[in-house]
Amino acid sequence: QITIEEDLSRRDITINSMAKEVLTGKIIDPYGGKKDLEDKIIRATTEAFKEDPLRVYRVARFASLLNFKVDEYTLEIMKQLKEELSILSSERVFDEFKKALSTSKPSIFFEILRKANILDVHFKEIYDLIGKTQPEKHHPEGDSYNHTMIVVDNAAKLTDDLIIRFSAL
Repeated sequence: QITIEEDLSRRDITINSMAKEVLTGKIIDPYGGKKDLEDKIIRATTEAFKEDPLRVYRVARFASLLNFKVDEYTLEIMKQLKEELSILSSERVFDEFKKALSTSKPSIFFEILRKANILDVHFKEIYDLIGKTQPEKHHPEGDSYNHTMIVVDNAAKLTDDLIIRFSAL
């Protein structure tokens, strides 16, 4: 028989690694999920995070959805999973991507992947925009990557239509 703590240790991130006792209402939080919610931090629960490379994209999506930061340890684990990302089905990756694009600030999804040095695995076209500059007079924001992130975030402010957001990207 597995304990609740053992079950929670298998979850992806600390904010998803909490439970509530039905009879008492007591919160079971062995990994500090409540504090991470308060501090607006996404953190891998345990090394079990590495068991499913899709968790890399889930972390970036949750950061985008909640406007949270990702702690350095989790970013490092995400980097370690780079080679395994290519085995993920395109459908699973696209599902996380669509959900991230539906958030109020989709650029966070891409920025987290960039910080983890894995943006190029499934989003090479976006990665290739980094460092591609335009005339500063018309594009003071810097490179084409920054410009695209601003555009997709502005589209998110204007509409919930996923097709328009995808087109903006």
